[in-house]
Amino acid sequence: MNTRYEKLYRELNLTPTKQRVDLAHLIFAKKQHFTATDLINLADKKKLNISMATVYNTLSLLEDKGMLKTINIDNEVKFYDTNLENHHHLYNTTMSTLTDIAHDKVVFAELPELPKTLEIESTEVLIRARNK
Repeated sequence: MNTRYEKLYRELNLTPTKQRVDLAHLIFAKKQHFTATDLINLADKKKLNISMATVYNTLSLLEDKGMLKTINIDNEVKFYDTNLENHHHLYNTTMSTLTDIAHDKVVFAELPELPKTLEIESTEVLIRARNK
């Protein structure tokens, strides 16, 4: 029987292995932000037998296929985001957490002039804050 995630992988021209399907259940269970380490820890907690290499490779494949958005924090932490809609982020540097901000909650007074050969595709703001 084909599950939702087996079908998803097939539509992406990826082989729906048991490990990939198990990871998809964790990744796409809800709109969320997570790191590879978070996913590895969750898979271990759920007693799924998935190697670190499989986790990283699956995340990379899903990112390449446009199923996950990535947010890099200082080239040290890479968050994955299942929310593919246009939106912004608040990064709590004390807690190392990422929270969505609705796209319409950030307003630009002015944008820089671009070369005539370019047009804006989207804008994304990352606000960094720390606990008081």
